[in-house]
Amino acid sequence: MAPKKVKVILKLNLPAGEATPAPPVGPALGQHGVPIMDFVKQYNDKTKDHLLSSPNFLRFLP
Repeated sequence: MAPKKVKVILKLNLPAGEATPAPPVGPALGQHGVPIMDFVKQYNDKTKDHLLSSPNFLRFLP
Protein backbone atom coordinates (compact mmCIF):
# COMPACT_ATOMS: atom_id res chain seq x y z
CA MET A 1 0.00 0.00 0.00
CA ALA A 2 1.44 3.35 -1.04
CA PRO A 3 1.65 6.16 1.51
CA LYS A 4 -0.98 8.89 1.29
CA LYS A 5 -0.05 11.86 -0.86
CA VAL A 6 -0.02 15.25 0.86
CA LYS A 7 -2.80 17.35 -0.67
CA VAL A 8 -2.49 20.50 1.40
CA ILE A 9 -0.59 21.86 4.39
CA LEU A 10 -2.69 23.79 6.88
CA LYS A 11 -1.22 26.12 9.48
CA LEU A 12 -3.51 27.08 12.32
CA ASN A 13 -2.69 29.00 15.49
CA LEU A 14 -4.82 27.28 18.12
CA PRO A 15 -4.64 27.56 21.91
CA ALA A 16 -4.14 24.22 23.66
CA GLY A 17 -7.43 22.52 24.51
CA GLU A 18 -9.55 25.34 23.09
CA ALA A 19 -10.24 24.41 19.47
CA THR A 20 -13.84 24.94 18.34
CA PRO A 21 -15.61 24.24 15.04
CA ALA A 22 -16.22 27.99 14.66
CA PRO A 23 -14.14 30.08 12.24
CA PRO A 24 -11.26 29.90 11.46
CA VAL A 25 -10.98 26.16 12.28
CA GLY A 26 -14.25 24.91 10.78
CA PRO A 27 -14.00 26.56 7.36
CA ALA A 28 -10.26 25.87 7.04
CA LEU A 29 -10.72 22.15 7.65
CA GLY A 30 -14.15 21.73 6.08
CA GLN A 31 -13.12 22.94 2.64
CA HIS A 32 -10.63 20.07 2.53
CA GLY A 33 -13.12 17.41 3.62
CA VAL A 34 -11.79 17.00 7.15
CA PRO A 35 -14.33 15.84 9.75
CA ILE A 36 -14.30 18.99 11.89
CA MET A 37 -15.76 17.65 15.13
CA ASP A 38 -13.41 14.65 15.08
CA PHE A 39 -10.44 16.99 14.70
CA VAL A 40 -11.66 19.34 17.45
CA LYS A 41 -12.24 16.49 19.92
CA GLN A 42 -8.88 14.83 19.21
CA TYR A 43 -6.96 18.13 19.31
CA ASN A 44 -8.54 19.21 22.58
CA ASP A 45 -7.98 15.78 24.18
CA LYS A 46 -4.32 15.66 23.15
CA THR A 47 -3.51 19.24 24.18
CA LYS A 48 -5.60 19.61 27.35
CA ASP A 49 -2.53 19.18 29.57
CA HIS A 50 -0.33 21.61 27.61
CA LEU A 51 0.28 25.13 28.81
CA LEU A 52 -2.08 27.59 27.16
CA SER A 53 0.80 29.88 26.24
CA SER A 54 2.95 27.16 24.66
CA PRO A 55 2.87 26.84 20.88
CA ASN A 56 1.44 23.59 19.52
CA PHE A 57 2.97 22.29 16.34
CA LEU A 58 1.13 19.48 14.67
CA ARG A 59 1.38 17.62 11.43
CA PHE A 60 -2.02 16.95 9.99
CA LEU A 61 -2.71 15.18 6.74
CA PRO A 62 -6.34 15.70 5.63
